[in-house]
Amino acid sequence: MRNFIKPTLFTVLAFFIFAKNIYAQKEDYIWLGGYDSFAGYDSLTSHSWGLSKLNFNSIPVTISYDSVGMNFSRTNTSCSDSNGNLLFYTNGIYIANSLDEKIENSDSMNWGAFISLWDPVVQQYGYRNPQGIAALPSPSKPNQFYLPHTFYDTIDNGNVTVTKLLYTLLDMSENAGHGKVLEKNITLLQDTIGWAMATVRHANGRDWWIIVQERETNCYYRFLLDPTGIHKINGSQCGGSNVIFNDLAIFGVSPDGSKIAHFAVYEGVTVFDFDRCNGEMTNPIFLPIPALADSFWFNSGAAISASNQFLYVAATTHVYQYDLWATNIDSSRVTVATYDGSLNPLGSYFSTMQYGADGKIYESCGNSEYVFHVIERPDEKGDSCLFMKHSFQLPSFCVGVPNFPNYRLGALVGSGCDTLNTDIRQETIDKRERQIRVFPNPASDVVTVDYGFTDWNKGEVRMEIINEAGQVVHEQGLPMYSGFQRVNVGGLASGAYQVFIKRGGQMVAVNKFTKQ
Repeated sequence: MRNFIKPTLFTVLAFFIFAKNIYAQKEDYIWLGGYDSFAGYDSLTSHSWGLSKLNFNSIPVTISYDSVGMNFSRTNTSCSDSNGNLLFYTNGIYIANSLDEKIENSDSMNWGAFISLWDPVVQQYGYRNPQGIAALPSPSKPNQFYLPHTFYDTIDNGNVTVTKLLYTLLDMSENAGHGKVLEKNITLLQDTIGWAMATVRHANGRDWWIIVQERETNCYYRFLLDPTGIHKINGSQCGGSNVIFNDLAIFGVSPDGSKIAHFAVYEGVTVFDFDRCNGEMTNPIFLPIPALADSFWFNSGAAISASNQFLYVAATTHVYQYDLWATNIDSSRVTVATYDGSLNPLGSYFSTMQYGADGKIYESCGNSEYVFHVIERPDEKGDSCLFMKHSFQLPSFCVGVPNFPNYRLGALVGSGCDTLNTDIRQETIDKRERQIRVFPNPASDVVTVDYGFTDWNKGEVRMEIINEAGQVVHEQGLPMYSGFQRVNVGGLASGAYQVFIKRGGQMVAVNKFTKQ
């Protein structure tokens, strides 16, 4: 006789808590940056100090100005809910909610001798560690977020170095949804480490890896965030080049989490294979970078295309593309951008990179600028990647891009680590995946297709637009781990159209719109 197990209230609640996490798709849809809100308008440059906001919920991306009082330097992250509504943001000193209120007990993050010494400057510009903070949803509690952050201090010879990895725990359900910090500045590691950290979702689709480098070595510390908290993994991973004292090193993680690049300004870049199951970094490939003599420590960036074929390295005055599929990767290097002397008001150099939800790579200038660069097609070779210098203007001066992990990366389906996969979970994911939006409707020239709940772990998807006669009038592949695309329909005849999202020839989702 078959035994039936009646689910307990705990197992049902546990499933729905977990389900909320696996649905999360749009935490990176709101980007913030800027500083000196009190300074207002700058008549010399005809631009303003204050906050620039990029909203990926509206396509094309809505760029707006605000003055909320928080100042961002290079430590910057924010987090939205699964539908793209802003929850909170932080500059590494305190956290604010969507109402621009300082969240209870969030003041004095990263507090130490350096902030005490430079308090007016830090308060004016924000904490300075690029990739120095991230917001990771708790694997067990849907309204809680772990914020790991790197901590720097002043040492005897006057140099500034990172001495700790800390975490702060935020619960947005406290104070009637206004939020409260439950734990703050909890030490995970005390050692001389790199400024930046890498964060990658575990292959089980729930937990998170956190990686930092031990300074002046080629070894890396690994931490795992699971339902019981953040834990240090015994045994360091070593390989590639050393990072010399006080050098800035930036991470670039491929959207599928299988590769990690670590670019040290004064040495070069090392590319690792990354195992999302056990957190191991293997097969290091070191690539020397030309023109490093022209590089500034605060102007560096790295990113890997969604196919894992192309590595982009920003070295202040140049952006290089490497073909990671080439037999000789170093010889594959091509220059896709060179500094053109543009001053806005300082040099429009090339610095930190961050993937947008549209599958494009956005790049800051690294100093007080009001422009971003954009790589339109990261998976295309050479000039075909369409590197657009100072692609669009911001309403205020910014020094960097926010730091986000790939929230749309889920479980590595079929792997030995996909231990959380269940029929009930998969059924719920499949149902959510069938939801897409097409807007505006009716449309006259451009429509936006929002497929932000696509389960990329099942494979790539394509989009087709079909007219009333059943003819395919538009077809394209969709950038992996993106959430939306714009389609020019101005040349289509008036009438009704259907938009299909397909995987392997099978329909995943469908919606419709009318062309006026």
